[in-house]
Amino acid sequence: MLRSTGLGAENEATYLALVRQGPASVQELAVRAGLPVDEVLRAVDALQSEGFVHRTPPPRELVVPVPPELAVERLLQRQEDELERIRAAAYRLTAEAYNQAGNRRTEELIEIVSGQTAVGLAFDRVQRTARKEMRELVAPPYAATAEVNRTQLDRQAAGVEYRVVYDNSALADPLLAASAVSHVRAGEQARIADALPTKLAIADREAALLPLDWATPAHDAALLVHPCSLLDALVALFETVWSRASPLSVTDSDGLSAEAAMSADDRHLLSLLVAGLTDEAAGARLGISRRTVARRVQLLMEQTNSRSRLQLGWHARERGWL
Repeated sequence: MLRSTGLGAENEATYLALVRQGPASVQELAVRAGLPVDEVLRAVDALQSEGFVHRTPPPRELVVPVPPELAVERLLQRQEDELERIRAAAYRLTAEAYNQAGNRRTEELIEIVSGQTAVGLAFDRVQRTARKEMRELVAPPYAATAEVNRTQLDRQAAGVEYRVVYDNSALADPLLAASAVSHVRAGEQARIADALPTKLAIADREAALLPLDWATPAHDAALLVHPCSLLDALVALFETVWSRASPLSVTDSDGLSAEAAMSADDRHLLSLLVAGLTDEAAGARLGISRRTVARRVQLLMEQTNSRSRLQLGWHARERGWL
C-alpha cells in the first residue's frame, strides 16, 4: 500500500499494524506484525527517522504512529526538496558545460530532442535556463490538454519576465485560453497575431526550442539551439512578430481580449511626429493634409485612451507600436 514511498515490506507491515491497531510496545508490535523483535526494532528505527512514528518515554515506551496523511506529506516534501537540489545541480552543470560556447563543435550547437517526454523536459530546461526573460510563440497544433505552466509561474515569481505571442486561434481553445489568463494574471506580457510561423521558446540569449518539422506537433521532435547565429535569428524573428502583434488583456469575465493594433500607416505617422515633425510637415511627407494628420492622431488618442499626444507616444512605446 505504502511501498511506493520507499518504506520497504517490513517497515510497511510494522507501520500498518500500528495505524490499524494503535500504539504498542516493540514486543507487542512484533506479535502483531508476525516478525522477529530485532526486525521490528530495525523497522521502528527506520520509521522514526522517516517521521512515520514516534516513541514515548519510559516506563511504557510505546511506539506511536504519526497520522498517515501527515507522515506521507512530510516524506514527499523531503523527497521534493531533494529532487529540487538535484535539478538545481544539474542545471548548474549544464550551464557550465554550455558556457564554453567558443569551444563547441558545430554539432554541439543544435540538439535534436525526440519524444513527447524528452521535449517536455527540454522545454522545462529552457525555462529554468532563463535568468531575465522568456520569449515564446504559441502556435498550433496545441496539446490535447493545455494546462497551466507551473514552471512559468515559478519562474515569474522568481523575477523572470515572460513575453508571449499567441496565434489568433488560441483564443478559440478554452483550455489554452484559461491557462493564458492564469499566466497573464501572474505578470505575463501577452500579445496575439495572425498565423504564427512556428512554436518557439527562447531563454534570454542562451537557448531556444522549436519544432524540428513545423508541419508536425512540436512534442514529436524539436530542436534545442544553443548560442550561435541561428539563435540570434530566432530572437530577431520573435521581436519582429512581437512588434506587429496586438496586446492581450484579461477581461472582467476572466477571458482574453485583443486590443486594436496600429496600422503601418499610422505607425509611420506617429514615428514622424515623435521625431519632432509638425503636423504639416508630417502630412507633406505622407502626402496627406494637416487636417487629416490631426484627425488620425485624434483617433489614435481615443483608441489608446490618451489625453495628450505625449501620452499617446508613451502608450505606443509600451505596446511596441514604435
